[in-house]
Amino acid sequence: MANIEKTDYVHETYLNMNKEEIQEGLKEDRFYNYFYNLLETGSNYCKFSNARLVKSIDEEWVSAIEEALPSLHYVIVNPRKFIEEDREVVNVAMARNITTESIRHLLQHSNLIDEYKEDGTVIPNRILNVYKEESINIYENRFICTLVAELQYFVNKRFNMIFEASKDEVGTFFEMQSRVDNYTEVIDYKLSVNIQEKQTDVNNETENANIFNRIIKIHQQINMLAATEFIGMMRRYPAVSHPIVKTNAIGKNKDYKACHKLWNFIHSYSRVGYKVNIVKQDPIISRQFERDIYNTVIRDYAMLHNNMEFHNEINVDRPLKEKKMDVKQIRQLLDEIVRNTELSDANLRKLLVKELTDIQTRRKAELAEQERINRQKKREIQKNQSKSSDEGPAAVPRSGKGEGSKSIGEKTKLMRQKRRDKLAERRAKKK
Repeated sequence: MANIEKTDYVHETYLNMNKEEIQEGLKEDRFYNYFYNLLETGSNYCKFSNARLVKSIDEEWVSAIEEALPSLHYVIVNPRKFIEEDREVVNVAMARNITTESIRHLLQHSNLIDEYKEDGTVIPNRILNVYKEESINIYENRFICTLVAELQYFVNKRFNMIFEASKDEVGTFFEMQSRVDNYTEVIDYKLSVNIQEKQTDVNNETENANIFNRIIKIHQQINMLAATEFIGMMRRYPAVSHPIVKTNAIGKNKDYKACHKLWNFIHSYSRVGYKVNIVKQDPIISRQFERDIYNTVIRDYAMLHNNMEFHNEINVDRPLKEKKMDVKQIRQLLDEIVRNTELSDANLRKLLVKELTDIQTRRKAELAEQERINRQKKREIQKNQSKSSDEGPAAVPRSGKGEGSKSIGEKTKLMRQKRRDKLAERRAKKK
């Protein structure tokens, strides 16, 4: 039978809601672009996690229990019994069962006789009473009762871990909090979505459905056997301990041999018998995911705005705010580079390190040059301020001789300033 591909209807709906022509139309929408810029430059908090369980089962312990279950069921339904005799010398009036053994005992103990009559009648005062009844208190039955108790613990522990473990850690969780300053209003937006997958007995993983069904079946059977009347009666007797004494019944009877084999297996099986891994999605929120989130906020705001009888008019002609690069956006950019490049990991890493080093070097040189220019401008401003104060009324020279000496002083200062500028320029180039 050919494999039938399942249709992802949710994905189809997502594509229909985000058709290319719709996205192209939004690029020309003035309010959309205005509000999208507010979201990008506003205060946003997003948390996204997605995890699922991947379970693998060791089939060995399941098969070992399945193999022994028919024999275990048989010996519980048909337990071994023996006749238990209880001998007690009691008052004649309390004697319930007079046997030939009681007569022989009386003949051997004449002190128990009160009177001999002439006709041969013997009247005893006390006589041996022999009680005979069936009993299940034998070693083989106590072995089976102990086996059921240990098997129940062995199976229930694994069953609970396989089907119940880590339920709280799986599923999808998304939370967003955003605060947008729309000049005339402040918008607080909160969204929380929690998708918890229902973990039924067999729908965890399709490929493991068969082994899960087998585990469920043996779990039910073991707990049913533990609740039988025989096991309830045997719990009053002491349990047996490992290793098991190999009596005639345990060594020769096929059903008891199978139970003994299972006993040895669960006492030698030291592995866990299952593996539960939590596979988590990469927590990076891609640019497309971020765009979808912002589209949701814009849609919800527009929906509310459209249904408000009293609302503020939005001025979309305000200048766009500058968007600063933060850690989240750097991670998004690196994520896109890794996903969309054909370079090997080693070559990509080498390229990124080289380019980052070159860019940082150029940036340091630019900052040093800018700092030099700023220092020069500051010195020129100080020089002009000093010159203006020297040319004031109190500093006006009284003769041409004074002017000549002042001119020489200014030339000396200019030469010194040029030397300092050249020295600063050399230092900037070295950096």
